[in-house]
Amino acid sequence: MEPDEETILTVAQIVRDCEAMAQAALAKDFEEARFRARLVAEKAVVANLPAVAAAATHAIERLGPAGGVPRSNHGAAILRVASALDAFWFDAN
Repeated sequence: MEPDEETILTVAQIVRDCEAMAQAALAKDFEEARFRARLVAEKAVVANLPAVAAAATHAIERLGPAGGVPRSNHGAAILRVASALDAFWFDAN
């Protein structure tokens, strides 16, 4: 079944936020990365994308609390979000 227009637009927003999360982490702007990870998780829940929401929630946990240093493997957790998005899109088409 092909995704509807609303789903496509929501996934596009999630992809944009995921990319911004990764760029922020690379720039060591972890507050922005945490913010974007929360946006991805919230939008994924609303869009009924449980694997993406779970991956984003894991990224939030690995990025750690506000003002703190990220935990180990935070980069891998961010990549998991991208992989979950890729898997959704591959399965949807």
